[in-house]
Amino acid sequence: MAENLIKRYLLEKAYEEGKAQEILAVGDKTYQDIMFDLLKQGEIEFNELKFQLWLKNLKSRKMLFGSYLKDCGYLSQEERIIEVTEDENICSTTGLFLKGKKEKIIENAGDSYCTRPNQNDLKGHLIINGMYANQLIYLAKSCSNGSFTVGYYGDSDSLYTQRVLEYYKRLKKTLQTMTNNGCEVVEDSILSKDKIYVLTYNTKPIIEKPAPVITRCSER
Repeated sequence: MAENLIKRYLLEKAYEEGKAQEILAVGDKTYQDIMFDLLKQGEIEFNELKFQLWLKNLKSRKMLFGSYLKDCGYLSQEERIIEVTEDENICSTTGLFLKGKKEKIIENAGDSYCTRPNQNDLKGHLIINGMYANQLIYLAKSCSNGSFTVGYYGDSDSLYTQRVLEYYKRLKKTLQTMTNNGCEVVEDSILSKDKIYVLTYNTKPIIEKPAPVITRCSER
């Protein structure tokens, strides 16, 4: 199993257990590293069945996020797509037919920074579904060299979802400044259970077919 996925699972699990203040005190990355080390030392339990269920839901919501963006016309057929994700095999563009080149940038989940991002060439359309290390660096480069559609698709009852949505709502103000108010915001409730929040820049949506939206709020 990929280390990044296990670390994210441990992070989400901790948020669901009400450990937000403990996590925020040290930061997402440090907390993940601590928990992963404890796991390797056999000092915490790891439920394989619960992990596999979590992984199945993560894959599903990643794909639903990508389908939503495509249905709403945010993804161009010809454009280069660059996606930030924690694992090569789990991304929002899986299964999407797009003629342009699809590339991945592998980063750890969580709100953190490193001195050297894993990719510098961001010419194309950047996709992020979640909250990842170096995210603001990638977004700043995308504002200069391309475009982006970022956000989150998750269970509205999840404490981790609430954490990520809070992050994006704070990020909205920064991105609107960086794009001179050119950043569009879309927030939908889907199937009465899941929540999607999207920030997109420099795109011209063309609806291909109706998205499964129950409530919709769009602003600039």
